[in-house]
Amino acid sequence: MHRKPQKSEICLNCNFQLRPEDNFCPNCGQENNVRNVPARYLIVELFEGFYSFDTKLWNTIKASLLKPGKITLDYLEGKRARYVPPLKFYLFISFVFFLLLGKLSDNAIDSSNINGEILSDDDIGTMNISLNELLGNQKKYYNKDTNDVSSINFDFKSKDSLLLTIKSLQSAHDSVLNKLLLSEDIDTNNVTRENLRNALAYIPLDNAALDSIKPKFGVFGKVSFDTKEEYYKFKTDIQNYNNKQIDSVLISKGEDPTWFNRQMLKKMGVYDFKSKDSIKQITQAILKSISLTMFIMMPLTAILLLLIFYRKKYYYEHLIFTIHIHTIFFIIFSLILTIQIYISESFGGKLWGWSFLLCMIYLVISLRNNYKQSWGKTIAKFILMSIPYGITAFILTLLAVVYGFLA
Repeated sequence: MHRKPQKSEICLNCNFQLRPEDNFCPNCGQENNVRNVPARYLIVELFEGFYSFDTKLWNTIKASLLKPGKITLDYLEGKRARYVPPLKFYLFISFVFFLLLGKLSDNAIDSSNINGEILSDDDIGTMNISLNELLGNQKKYYNKDTNDVSSINFDFKSKDSLLLTIKSLQSAHDSVLNKLLLSEDIDTNNVTRENLRNALAYIPLDNAALDSIKPKFGVFGKVSFDTKEEYYKFKTDIQNYNNKQIDSVLISKGEDPTWFNRQMLKKMGVYDFKSKDSIKQITQAILKSISLTMFIMMPLTAILLLLIFYRKKYYYEHLIFTIHIHTIFFIIFSLILTIQIYISESFGGKLWGWSFLLCMIYLVISLRNNYKQSWGKTIAKFILMSIPYGITAFILTLLAVVYGFLA
């Protein structure tokens, strides 16, 4: 049974004087009801909030996609009740985008490999062997020059996994061999590919050279440790090392004591660069940093628009437009990510070029509709703003990647 509200003479929210007939406060809009709130009301209120947000979100997305620039004009004209507020709209969509991007990166890491070795969560060391060592006595039967490819190194965690990699490389596509050659700074041409393919064919599958190789732990460049215990002790000790002590470790291992190597060595105390979990943690840290960068890009872009489209004098007008534009970009990219993750990764991957083109077309139309200038001026100003925007975005993204990794 629905209970009648028990009214108050003063609004409990803002202390505004109420009349007996006021069901809602004329000042703040809160319901005039002093009864205790029943538990079921909390559930009703929750679903009402979801429904209201869902309706506004759908209205906002539909208007944004079908009528570029409309929601910005409506917002600036005061028609705001039907749409999600710009910043809330951006935060919600960007959260979905980076969630999907993180999911795609995790999937890629789970199926990735380094020099043919599948990344593993197993707590075992990494072994290394060169193509020259793998050929062993077979080199005398191999009548081609192998000097250009014999220095190629393979990282592996077990003999079986390495032999499996060799088998797959023997029948691999040229693009796979090119990646292997490039990873060793070897030119990719018909000669080097043919030499590599012939050399791989001569590797004995019952290779005795593998039995004498001892695993290395915590491999980074020339830095490695012979035992698991030595590596774990280093991971603990490095947290308390000063720069001079870190440089001493680098020099003793044959690495130059540069700032980058020093930071990488510090990170070895936190991450195992051959572990899936560690790579995922690094990736998530970088994505968080990039998400902050994109947020910073919006007020900078608004300043750029203020300088180029100077007829609109107020900064907030350009900022609202910028927030809406970046949000729409995230919606388009989120659709592509959804296709890649849940429908077809290869098909979704082919759509990225089209999605960027769609974003550029959408931006031009939005600029035309919002700033009311001719198509010629709009396109010219679009090109003018694209150059500093692209440079700024590249620099900030690069800094975000470095900060996300090293912070």
